[in-house]
Amino acid sequence: MAKRRNLNGLPNILTQSYFSAMCYYDKGFMADWIILMANSKGIRDVEIDIFREEVKPIELQVLPMLYYLPKMREIIIKTLESTGFEKDFITEAVFDIYVSQKYRALRLLTCQCTIQDKEGHRYIGKIYTEDAYEIK
Repeated sequence: MAKRRNLNGLPNILTQSYFSAMCYYDKGFMADWIILMANSKGIRDVEIDIFREEVKPIELQVLPMLYYLPKMREIIIKTLESTGFEKDFITEAVFDIYVSQKYRALRLLTCQCTIQDKEGHRYIGKIYTEDAYEIK
């Protein structure tokens, strides 16, 4: 029988995967792209919807930030199948990202992933701090 507690770590797995060295796109990792785009537009809060493949605000919706979202969906589906849930049990998965203006020179961002299942239960991940490198 599938147990919800087996999904508690999924938001953290998604965050760690999205910001890992495996998600590299043309001269930069995901943290690098987010910092670059957010700072160039003066934006602090970024939301990335994994299922809808959307980035809000829309000015930040660029291919590098969208490129690995299908891989994140794949991780969700594989986790659901391996823990005994239906593929469509998770209905929402969102990265909430805050780009620090106070520590702009340090190029820091924080990210928290939240997922929701079709019964309305929310799984909230840890807040991760990521540092970025300059894309040249």
